[in-house]
Amino acid sequence: MVIGIDIDNTITNTYLTTQKYLSLYDNSYTDWHNLPEERKTEFLNLYIENIMTECSLKDYVKEALEYFHQNNYKIILITARNNKYSPNVKTITINYLARYNLPYDKIIFDDEEQENKGLSANQEHVSLFIDDKETNLDNIAKYNIECLLFANQKHPQNCSKYKTFSNWRDIIEYIKRKD
Repeated sequence: MVIGIDIDNTITNTYLTTQKYLSLYDNSYTDWHNLPEERKTEFLNLYIENIMTECSLKDYVKEALEYFHQNNYKIILITARNNKYSPNVKTITINYLARYNLPYDKIIFDDEEQENKGLSANQEHVSLFIDDKETNLDNIAKYNIECLLFANQKHPQNCSKYKTFSNWRDIIEYIKRKD
């Protein structure tokens, strides 16, 4: 089985760290997405490296990735991270994964002109994809790839379209049952 996995807010607690830096930058906003475009760019230019370096791992994600690796699942990380706001994003991401010793077989970074995780997942023969954004999963599901929604602080919704999980322990159990 080939498993595709998003990084931000699926493997990491990026949202929580972003909120910390948003309160330092301008505490009148509750979500950085609501910043005016020029301020959003300024915010990300200032803090993207800190956010990606400092965000913590989701509980049990390391155990999940190790389980997949030990059971010969191919792990493809497909992320919207790119070098738009910093030339160091890809390096920071690879170093972050190495620092936590997270196993994976391949990482695909979004190129700035194409936000199509579904196409990348299809090209990599992914059979199951885990992401925190329903819109990403909608794109991925078009390729007949099973999708799991990782609910979290930013996206706590229960989705009728996709199996929804709020922790990696339950995802491990779900995948074990599929075997």
